[in-house]
Amino acid sequence: MTMWSILLGIIGVIGTGLVIAYLRRRESSPSPGRYWLIGLAALLPAWLISVLSVLGEVTDQGPRTPLPPSVLLSSSAALLGVIVTDWAVRRLHRKGPARSPNLYWLLGVIAFLPAWAIALYFYL
Repeated sequence: MTMWSILLGIIGVIGTGLVIAYLRRRESSPSPGRYWLIGLAALLPAWLISVLSVLGEVTDQGPRTPLPPSVLLSSSAALLGVIVTDWAVRRLHRKGPARSPNLYWLLGVIAFLPAWAIALYFYL
């Protein structure tokens, strides 16, 4: 499952990067939230596959088995990443002139990067 997760992560980043390039040419006034959400979509499926792979190993042991620390740590990192990058997007948008849509997309990608790395590390 690790290879599928990595492949999906690469495809997600490249695919959403192409979507961003397309939207930049079509829109005159970009919405930062839209680009941030597209960035979130880049690594979300890859992170989910890696976390569900770790959970699959645990659920084979029975229903009363507690969640492993790796799943809790990865989920916490994902939630914290989304909260922090959402705050950063809102602050950048309020602070001044419109920034590049690539910055907002990159913040969305960065939101799941640590959580995905944690899940992949513990799955290997």
